Amino acid sequence: MINLIGIGKTGCSVVEKLEQHSQYSVYKIDTGLKGLKKNGIYDFPSFDSPEDYESKCPSMKNFLKNVNGETLVVISGGEFISAASLKILETIRSRATISLLYYKPEAALLSTERQLLNRGAFNIFQEYARSGVFERMFVISHELLRNMMGDVPISEFENNLSNQISMAYHMIKVLQNDNPIYGVVSPNISMARLSTIGMASIENDEEMLFYELLYAREKTYFYLIPKKELDTDIKLMNKIIEQVKRKSKDGKIKINFTVHESDYEEPFVYVISSSSIIQETQIE
Repeated sequence: MINLIGIGKTGCSVVEKLEQHSQYSVYKIDTGLKGLKKNGIYDFPSFDSPEDYESKCPSMKNFLKNVNGETLVVISGGEFISAASLKILETIRSRATISLLYYKPEAALLSTERQLLNRGAFNIFQEYARSGVFERMFVISHELLRNMMGDVPISEFENNLSNQISMAYHMIKVLQNDNPIYGVVSPNISMARLSTIGMASIENDEEMLFYELLYAREKTYFYLIPKKELDTDIKLMNKIIEQVKRKSKDGKIKINFTVHESDYEEPFVYVISSSSIIQETQIE
């Protein structure tokens, strides 16, 4: 069982999309939520400043008492409630393996106060990941994801963003726990804990990562291939191997890859890209 903790509007929206899957235990923390704590819903008090969210953060000891083991926390750096996140996570730190999915808003769309909050949170969380306090930190760029989605109605915009993130995360988790029919996998680089996710193409070397991660040291590709192609395409094996060799940039990037049978009509490729270098030391 994987614990999902959404903190704030964006975080709650993403984890809510995954409630339908039995492998997740979902907790939502935000102001104005309707529901019961016993059902994983915490109506957080509303404050006027990030400082108040941090200093007046209520105890989460009882609410998160059943959280242990693998845990993903989803949060956006532009929301005031993000200032309470470290106090919230302190409750479970000793018994949970925490990864963070950080939704990075566009600076130009934030007030000065929220820009400062985002800048501070982004840097602090990266340091926590590099030092091993967090198992991993996934970064998602609002701007990149918005451009990838293309034109959508305003009424569906935020829902589509949450769907994109939750679907990619879920598929990667499923494939990580699936038995591949072929693959080359070795232990992850321990220091490469700053990551993003995305999709790639099997026909060319194009990648659509959800954040422009610099100085990648390691990439993992999950090839999801229709059974018919696996059974009949005699060139597929060499195509995949030659592609991952190119992705290594002459050995500069460590590559893992696995091949999985799919019921879809078209092939899909999911990717995790990871770095050990702090990203954007100077955020706008």
